[in-house]
Amino acid sequence: MWSTLIAVLGTLAGAASASLTAHWTDRRARAEEHRQRVLDATAQLLAAALAYRELFWLHIAALRDGEPQTREARADLYRARSVVTQAFDRLALTTADPALTEIAVEVAWSAIDLGDIELGAVTDGRFSDNVEATLTAGQERSRDAHTALRDAARAA
Repeated sequence: MWSTLIAVLGTLAGAASASLTAHWTDRRARAEEHRQRVLDATAQLLAAALAYRELFWLHIAALRDGEPQTREARADLYRARSVVTQAFDRLALTTADPALTEIAVEVAWSAIDLGDIELGAVTDGRFSDNVEATLTAGQERSRDAHTALRDAARAA
């Protein structure tokens, strides 16, 4: 009788141990899948913000060279802005980390805010000193936000 009881208890303990191990393994796998989704969404936002900034600075260079802004160039900039918003939305819906979301907001808005800078006239290949200073500050802000999000995602 004792041997039967020990065998039953051993079987139950083995089943419980196997069940717990399977649960923990599944939980770790789901956590890793979620982490990968957050990293993918973060990379998408970083790429979208970078593409928007690239178009913006090409636009600024063209204006400094005396080229008028074309309707197509303006449409490209607006489309790139929408891609930044979509990428931010994807990340915001994927992560529950408020710190990561806060940095992502800064990445999106630091890029988008560049387009809201009042440029004014170009003289001798330059905007006014005030506009040039605002452009430089915006460039630094967007670079710093980009780096902060990349570093935060890597650390998460």
